[in-house]
Amino acid sequence: MNELLKYILINSGKSLGIFLGFTIGLMIVLLGFLQALFIAALVVLGFILGKWHDEGVSVRRLLKKMIDTVKENRWRE
Repeated sequence: MNELLKYILINSGKSLGIFLGFTIGLMIVLLGFLQALFIAALVVLGFILGKWHDEGVSVRRLLKKMIDTVKENRWRE
């Protein structure tokens, strides 16, 4: 058990790739391609929002800035 844990920690990228590949493959087999793709998109979105939270980025301020930019560009045309 210690050897396996040591290998996983040393090769974290490979281990993560194996885990993600297995999980995505299993989801495609059990749920179908579109449902698995939807879940994967939500996972990526959650990762991005979590990363922004960890970095101290205000998601509300970012969304407000994006909405204001869209409103400004709409009036210019």
